[in-house]
Amino acid sequence: MLSVVVALALLQGPDSLTLADALARARASRPRLAAAAAQVTEARAALRTAGAVTNPIATYSHSESTPREHFSVEQPLDWLIRRGADRAAARAGINRALADSSQSAVELMRAVRLAFFRARAALLSETLVEAQTVEADSLARIAEARYRAGDVSLLEQEQAAQEAARARQTASSAREAARVTASDLERELGAASLPPAAGPLDAGLDQPPDTTLALDRVPALRVALADSAAAAALARSAARARIPFPAVQGGAEWADPTEPGTLATFGLSVPLPIWQHGQGPVAEAQARALAAAALTRETRLETERQVREVRIRLEESAKRARIARDSLLPAAAVLRARAFRAYQSGETGIVPVLDAFRAEREVALGALQDELAYQEALADWHALTGATE
Repeated sequence: MLSVVVALALLQGPDSLTLADALARARASRPRLAAAAAQVTEARAALRTAGAVTNPIATYSHSESTPREHFSVEQPLDWLIRRGADRAAARAGINRALADSSQSAVELMRAVRLAFFRARAALLSETLVEAQTVEADSLARIAEARYRAGDVSLLEQEQAAQEAARARQTASSAREAARVTASDLERELGAASLPPAAGPLDAGLDQPPDTTLALDRVPALRVALADSAAAAALARSAARARIPFPAVQGGAEWADPTEPGTLATFGLSVPLPIWQHGQGPVAEAQARALAAAALTRETRLETERQVREVRIRLEESAKRARIARDSLLPAAAVLRARAFRAYQSGETGIVPVLDAFRAEREVALGALQDELAYQEALADWHALTGATE
């Protein structure tokens, strides 16, 4: 029975690859995640740099006039007014790097999920079609025996033989698809060879995930929010940099015959905004902040659209997959078995049997595609929610 063969194919063998194995292999072998982690480390290092105390400037000079020796140290203090905004931008950079890292992880896991379930669906399709090929060959042998006995015409015998040939053609196409999808899975996992994908294609079908979702959990929106926060902080920093903030100066002078010893000096230096007032950098930073805020709103709208679309696909594909698995596929198998037995006993001609064979093949392959569509929608949902398991 075809349903028995498919049920056996769903069982995991000792030398097989499960979805959990595939995800673990991808995390261990793909350098993409290591690159994302390095970006987070870089962003954290940038926070230590942002708002750091500016190094003082030491100056020494010698002159022929007295006092001849001069030494001074100048400590800029303008970093004090920019420090808060610069560190806020750096913290937003960390959030962006974390969101980027999360997005890289979920995109990789989504690609692995899709490759795994497509390989699994192709393998099940191959198993299903090969089982039908066996039954088509059996039907052809029965038709040949009945033709020799004079029970059926040559036309019926040739129709059965042609159906067996068509089944072998379909099996060849199914094997090709299984090999191609297995190669795609190997590429996603960075492996030269893998055991066959194993596990039920309808995993999670009877317990679909909760589709309530806070939009701020979506990695793409988190990236946009972090970019907007960083741009706003940099705009504040640029505006504060326009303030003429003094630098403290201190030093000493010596080698003056009229004034023995060392003379201490102290003073302040203040930048004079005469030639330019910093409007250009401020305007640029404000424009970037406005653009980032607008892009964030666009990203939010796009995220809302994606969530609605994936939620609909998830719900409807689950309905189709359950109907195909629980109703259409068992009914098609029963009809095919009845038609086969009726032909074997001479109660009917070959045409109803061929129709039943083709209908079952179409329903069974369609059921696999419906289950695959559910898994693809589920992979998209996990990517939206940031799930990596």
